[in-house]
Amino acid sequence: MIIIISFKCLTLEDKEMIEKYVNKEKLESYEYLFSSLYMWRKLNNVKYAIINDALIIEKNEEGKGTFYAQPLGYDKDNLTELVDILIERNTNFTDRDYLFGDVDENFIEDLKKYTGFNINVTEDINDSEYVYRTKDLIELKGRKYHGKKNHFNSFKKSYEYEIKKINNEKVIRDCMTLLHKWHEEVAVTVDKEMLMEIDAIKDLFSELHLFDLKSIAVYVDENLAGFAVGEIANGNTAVIHVERGEIYYRGIYAFLNRKFLIDSFADTEFVNRQEDTGNAGLRKSKKSYHPIKMVKKYLLKVV
Repeated sequence: MIIIISFKCLTLEDKEMIEKYVNKEKLESYEYLFSSLYMWRKLNNVKYAIINDALIIEKNEEGKGTFYAQPLGYDKDNLTELVDILIERNTNFTDRDYLFGDVDENFIEDLKKYTGFNINVTEDINDSEYVYRTKDLIELKGRKYHGKKNHFNSFKKSYEYEIKKINNEKVIRDCMTLLHKWHEEVAVTVDKEMLMEIDAIKDLFSELHLFDLKSIAVYVDENLAGFAVGEIANGNTAVIHVERGEIYYRGIYAFLNRKFLIDSFADTEFVNRQEDTGNAGLRKSKKSYHPIKMVKKYLLKVV
């Protein structure tokens, strides 16, 4: 039997519906935030369908192929039927190594408890998300944050700076110019996802008014030194989507990191600074801020 289910490309009109499902789940991963899905919809060919009243997101990631994200809003008693439908649908394709990706341990436990499928679990180590305590990154107390605090203070002492929001065409143009320069100097040596970042951020900026995003743009002598964009998830977690700086300005990243949290996320408990994608430089940088935990994600083969 051939299962025909229509998966729809993600659009802005889907925001309210997607968020209703996501907000009920309280997932730790930023991957399910509509802003993130929308931002990376082109790179990851993000689509969705409603099957048995559950939201099924389909995406493609380099090195993993096409897979279904963790179903949202599923009935545990009908989980076997839902998975059967997805397995059957995948028989129409030849390029799918994994049935599910971006799933957490709770979903794996539900599969084990409520279904009889054989599950092959692979931890997606390069996709684990770094989570920090907001208070730690604001206060920068102790020897382990000594270097970060020095860099922050160095920027403050060295430059006359001005803080702006990314809320007008001039600031957006400046951000895009900095991004282009950054990619010309740095990103040509890294992965496809980073090379697609310019297009993704441009899309996000073009619809900034539709998302509940926080932003910061740091100017020195009327030149943009760095910017960041983030949002609050689950009521207590700051998610940093984008952070880019001009390294000519000594300490810009330490300044961006701390100042953005102070101005926009001081009331949150945690900060999710996303994954390192296996990039050694990113991994070193993210570890240097001393995460309190990692949000682990898994790839599943189910038979």
